[in-house]
Amino acid sequence: MKTSENIPQFSTKELAENYQHTLDYLFRLQRMSTKLGLDNIRTLLEAVNNPHTRWPAIHIAGTNGKGSTAAIIESILLQRGYKVGLYTSPHLVDFRERIRVNREQISMSEVISFAEQLRPIIDEIQPSFFEVATAMAFACFADRQVDVAIVETGMGGRLDSTNVVQPLITLITSVDFDHQNYLGATLREIAREKSGIIKEGIPCITANEHPEVVAVLAEQCEKKGSSFEKCYDNSAYQILRMEIDKTIFDLQIHDQQLSELTLNLPGQFQVDNALLAVSALYRLSEHFPVGEKEIRDGLTTVAWKGRIHKVSQNPDVIIDVSHNPQGIEKTLSFLHRFYSRDCIHAITFLQEDKDYQTIARLLASGCESSIIVDLQLGKPLSAKLFCEAIRSYDGKAEICGTFNEAYQLIRESSPGENLWLIIGSHYLAGEAYKKFND
Repeated sequence: MKTSENIPQFSTKELAENYQHTLDYLFRLQRMSTKLGLDNIRTLLEAVNNPHTRWPAIHIAGTNGKGSTAAIIESILLQRGYKVGLYTSPHLVDFRERIRVNREQISMSEVISFAEQLRPIIDEIQPSFFEVATAMAFACFADRQVDVAIVETGMGGRLDSTNVVQPLITLITSVDFDHQNYLGATLREIAREKSGIIKEGIPCITANEHPEVVAVLAEQCEKKGSSFEKCYDNSAYQILRMEIDKTIFDLQIHDQQLSELTLNLPGQFQVDNALLAVSALYRLSEHFPVGEKEIRDGLTTVAWKGRIHKVSQNPDVIIDVSHNPQGIEKTLSFLHRFYSRDCIHAITFLQEDKDYQTIARLLASGCESSIIVDLQLGKPLSAKLFCEAIRSYDGKAEICGTFNEAYQLIRESSPGENLWLIIGSHYLAGEAYKKFND
């Protein structure tokens, strides 16, 4: 990426227009089929002098919890004063959410400059949108001279374009069924793809307890000569109190006891992610030492949108990006602590590759009613098909043409104990944030 001094300057209007033109160009790449493999990303990175070799990484793969785990690690490291890059996906509202340094998003000018610089190569090799975004992130981190970058894989691991980084440690969050069209039909096959980020001699930690998943990860670590740790073997937590917006808990990491920590993310599954994050930093103490104060303050100040995020009261509205059965089941189980089933009304939308039958059953049993928004974003599942599936499990369901219509239903509803739960897709969450951030 061009250094900041060489990035072109625009007026406010010109900047917005050029940024939108650049996004239109990049998003056209997204319409191409998903590309698995490392040839394109290596070509792109070589064109910008291999920026991924100029900073160390913490590399995270898994089905659920990657973003939250990354955000927790980022928050703790920032408390110590480290310069931290963060690459996650997908975004909710603005593409620049994917690429951050010290919680500051990449600038519009940097996005424009990078796309212009690599346009000839992009046009020649036709990489995927994610490959270009990954190269952009890695160049940004080198340009900003980060101390460390936390890098979340996109879908899998082995052939994911992030799998060129040089990690200090690899983390595998919970592994479950999702993206079976690309990653395999069995848990072992999916775990094998995720385990592809494990590198020779580089330690790997996981929060998985499923025997099949653990066996695959252990086998891969043995092949690579990498130490393997299940964080629950050396660490534990005890939840003291759960609230709708945070969790208070005691944490033991190896021989270190931390009492009455406050995690600014709700749900037991987020405490699992916190345990994995702190376990990773314990292993990285030689490189990036952090103390109890940084851990405590980092957990208290972590922010990660779209994870049981209450955006409105009276009526209560929660946005959650869970989009597979495991995630949706955990979200509903948590919410049932605070709301009865007959108070929860889901506003939902799925992509076509999701296990919509299982999700339909969960929504039918866990919510009073469901409204399926007929969004035409990504590769949407038929709203009619989803609606019929929910009804087949004796759930109440109807179709809404646009999110604006669903938003009006929320606004016209009576305040009280009801909860509107917006769930099922990052696309849907993005549409919701545009309304609730206005």
